[in-house]
Amino acid sequence: MNRVLAIAFKDLRSTWRNIPALMMMLAAPLALSALLGFAFGGSSSGFSIAATKVAVVNLDRAPAARATATPGATVAPAAAQAAVGQTVVGILKSKGLKDILTVTAKPSVAAARKSVDDGKDAVAVIIPADLSKAIFGTGTTTKSAIELYQNPTQTVGAAITQSVLGQSLLAFNGARAAALAAQGLAVASGNGAQAGALTQKAAQTFVLQSRSGSGGLTVAQRPPDLAGGKKSKDIGVTGLVLAGMMVFFMFFGASNVARTILDEERAGTLPRLFTTPTSRQLILGGKFTSTFLTVLVQAIVLVAAGRLFFSIQWGALSAVSLLILVAAAVAASLGLMVISLVRTPAQAGAIGAGVYLVLALLGGNFSGTAQSGTTYATVQRLTPNGWLLVGWNSTLRGGGVGDILLPLLVPLAFALVFFAIAVLRFRRRFA
Repeated sequence: MNRVLAIAFKDLRSTWRNIPALMMMLAAPLALSALLGFAFGGSSSGFSIAATKVAVVNLDRAPAARATATPGATVAPAAAQAAVGQTVVGILKSKGLKDILTVTAKPSVAAARKSVDDGKDAVAVIIPADLSKAIFGTGTTTKSAIELYQNPTQTVGAAITQSVLGQSLLAFNGARAAALAAQGLAVASGNGAQAGALTQKAAQTFVLQSRSGSGGLTVAQRPPDLAGGKKSKDIGVTGLVLAGMMVFFMFFGASNVARTILDEERAGTLPRLFTTPTSRQLILGGKFTSTFLTVLVQAIVLVAAGRLFFSIQWGALSAVSLLILVAAAVAASLGLMVISLVRTPAQAGAIGAGVYLVLALLGGNFSGTAQSGTTYATVQRLTPNGWLLVGWNSTLRGGGVGDILLPLLVPLAFALVFFAIAVLRFRRRFA
């Protein structure tokens, strides 16, 4: 055991004296995580995008109020009938949408379109003059349309605005259908004089409720639940990105240490070491130990730096510790396996970089989260790093050891397979 530690300590000392290697192992993942995290919302909760600038023109006019022939019926106030366009504007300006829509009123259609053409606004919403008439009217064929004038390069903002308007109009159309149904019932029952009043009353009630907030729209985001129905906490994007970058650069850190086997083989020191009483198993065990300890320290430093510089709440200490240990085992065994399959440091650099990059792309290291859907989620779980990101995602959201058992066991199985392949290759190579 002392010989294994002695070999490991020698490799560790040379590795931690290599400044360029340390920069790649520690500085690079922190810098990339900071840049990506700030680009997608910094340390705030979840991903964020800039609010879409929306120009609104409200041309809606109240239909002429008319009395009904129903005894005791009251004439609908013009203010209530004119509230449809105002309600649409109120929904766009509502508190629940203020973080994603910034609405500015424009005096005319031409001004709104010019604002979009000049790039000041991403989209213009033009509310037609006959919108209230279509909602309050008693005709079954009355139609109206809200125009959306958009900058073709602002696809995200236009899609958000269209979605909000679509939900609003869907609700209005539902109220309109209910009002027409009430009209039909009144006509069928012989109360034709009440038909128009029922239609307008139903539409007015919905519009007034929408304006008061009881029928308005809000946008609410809810973090996913953990296993067992436990509530998960919302987290910042920087932690998710740093977890992905950490696992990715642990692969390269392990490769740098494992590459000393090739360097010593070419220098002749490794064959001379095999002539000593120290067995090949102990020598290779020392190489694995040095690789494992290097990436273990790398992960600990990155986790501590994430907590210190980015205020990342990594989660329960037990779960975080197990994820770090398993990630170090995967990186060390993968690095040894790659080295066992090549003959020169140049091959190790080229082939190793390709292997690590493909695993990162398949596993989702660059997206920083394992929450994907359908096919890509299946592909992620074919890689050890993809399972590790599942574990990190769960731990960051408040999960404990019980929530990450599978994301721990599957990568550990990968590590055992990688290590077994490396041992078999080295035995044949140095027999």
